[in-house]
Amino acid sequence: MPIFSQAATNDAAISRLINQGALEKARIVLEQGNPSKAERLFFAGRVLKAQGKLEDAINVFRQALQYEAEYINAKRELAHTLMLLERYDTAEQHFQALLSIDQNEHMRDGYRDFLRRIDQNKPIRLSGHFSVLPSTNVNRGTDNTVFDTTLGQFVINPESQEESGVGLQYGLSAYFRHLLDTKSRLSFNWAVSERRYEQKLFNSLIKRFAITYERMENKGDWFISPYYRHTQRNDNADNNAIGLHAGLSYRLDAKKQIIFSTKYENNRFLKQNYRDGKFSAFSTSLNHQVSPTFFISGGTGIVFNATDADHLKYTGYEIFSNLGKKWQGGLFTKFGIKLKRRDFFGIYPLTTHKRRDDFYQVSIETEYSRFDIEGFIPYLSCAYTNNHSNIPFYEYRVMDCQIAVFKSF
Repeated sequence: MPIFSQAATNDAAISRLINQGALEKARIVLEQGNPSKAERLFFAGRVLKAQGKLEDAINVFRQALQYEAEYINAKRELAHTLMLLERYDTAEQHFQALLSIDQNEHMRDGYRDFLRRIDQNKPIRLSGHFSVLPSTNVNRGTDNTVFDTTLGQFVINPESQEESGVGLQYGLSAYFRHLLDTKSRLSFNWAVSERRYEQKLFNSLIKRFAITYERMENKGDWFISPYYRHTQRNDNADNNAIGLHAGLSYRLDAKKQIIFSTKYENNRFLKQNYRDGKFSAFSTSLNHQVSPTFFISGGTGIVFNATDADHLKYTGYEIFSNLGKKWQGGLFTKFGIKLKRRDFFGIYPLTTHKRRDDFYQVSIETEYSRFDIEGFIPYLSCAYTNNHSNIPFYEYRVMDCQIAVFKSF
């Protein structure tokens, strides 16, 4: 045990000195441990990697493995350097091999993180998902029974009352990414997702296509993405949307990042023309990485919904906050809270006042990366939503959950 501790201490000291550029001091520490030929090559590879000479570093790490085929530190550095050079397929093979031989759970969590990062950055990606969607109020129905109007009191139709149910959702998505230069890329994205319920009225099918230009800078990045979306619904609310989404992130320091996002879209409803109109939204948030395993974020947003029908036009405001924690063992949890308000413009039909909604939502999400069966990753989220409105039809409470599995091909 003392020998192992000394070796680990020396390795940490060597890494720190290399990162500081103190190569001669690092070499002295190395020699104190009477290094083998493979260890000397490994040292040389780390120096080359720190200097940005990644191709040379890969060759040296491979030479080290020729001397000691089971040199796990060299395997780790080789896999990571291949990933940095965006040789994702080869890097993925090496990280998968490390998962099968390395029993250090801390390192295994790191391999899984790198594999997810590789999956997210591959030039071509196809993903699928399947979800079960239990809900206490599928139709966002009210528990009010009467509606006071200028013509008297009306009994609310039972079809507008809250109704529980369980839906199924499944879909595919894919993208193709093309690097334009070392700091920018162009992406082509498409997705199709379908929801089905026992009551077919709630069924829907969404198809989406987008083109995204991304630019990565030293202090952050930005993107702009025109998109098209087509939604088919069994409640006659079929619609098309053409929009533009843009965002900017900027690192204030090593732990803080500010994010701006804006969206504009033009909606056209095929059978409900009064809902046609333009929708725009803007939000800003601040993320703080308190520690490597814990973050907190919060922000504000404003939306404008300009439909042809005055009583459906509104300005909305929201504030939100999230806490995220990565636990030892591979479990990730996220807790969120959101407050919204919507002020409508026109007098609601059969009343003498404008509609106003006050909304709050509490949510929790969890993902367990170690529970990976043939590439399928489980995911669970639940959210409680309470929407208070001065128009009884729109006052509702609901608990929605999503029990899902995701897989990339």
